Amino acid sequence: MAYSVILYETRDRVAVVTLNRPEKLNAWTTQMAGEVADALHRANEDKDVGAILFTGAGRAFCAGADVIEEFKRRADEQDAGVAPTRRTASDFPTLVQLLHFGKPSVAAMHGYAIGIGVTLPLNCDLRIAAEGTRLNTMFLRVGLTPEFGSSYLLPRVIGLGKACELVYLPRMLDAREALDIGLVNRVVPDDKLLDEAMGMAAAIARGPSFALKKAKEVIFRNLDSDFAEALQRETAIFAECMSTAEHREGIAAFIEKREPDFPRQE
Repeated sequence: MAYSVILYETRDRVAVVTLNRPEKLNAWTTQMAGEVADALHRANEDKDVGAILFTGAGRAFCAGADVIEEFKRRADEQDAGVAPTRRTASDFPTLVQLLHFGKPSVAAMHGYAIGIGVTLPLNCDLRIAAEGTRLNTMFLRVGLTPEFGSSYLLPRVIGLGKACELVYLPRMLDAREALDIGLVNRVVPDDKLLDEAMGMAAAIARGPSFALKKAKEVIFRNLDSDFAEALQRETAIFAECMSTAEHREGIAAFIEKREPDFPRQE
């Protein structure tokens, strides 16, 4: 697929996906959803990619859905008696699956992160924000409910009370408050954001790819499990990893007091 509203490149075993509508503060559209889904497929299939990094071009990470292109068009269609269209295969369900069961992902947020500018990173494994970032869930302000799995994830990430507060009383958060409540993992100076995020993603990408995949799988699949089921799945995956060349290299490196050189999956 040729991309027109995102950029895609690979560096240091990291696939960098850049939302690229800077003149619109990277406002989200259906086209962008399709291109991001394609980029995730591409990164997940590439044996030379170990992690995925999301960022935004220009002054913002993502200022939410494009109100004029998406919301106003949909409202005008409904006023004209056109039934609302169902979400397409390139929309949120596919993106959630690609993020939760694909390679580890990092979101680097700056400027404005509004609506899906919060919920896309929420579906990533790690979130890093520049000091000047401003975040807002925004949904009730436009008569909508949480989307992109955020009604499930937000209470698990920041707690039920805070999740309800951010949804029921949408307001702008600064990066430090987002860090305090656990919405982001790290806050860095604005001019250090990409360097810090790339360093984080590259460190992940250098890790044991099979064990990383399995670690992510067990974490996300166990979100809905009771303890006995979670323990059983965890034990089975642990045993699977014990038989790998990655594990043997990790043990050898530990004994020899050196950094491991993990074999790459084909």
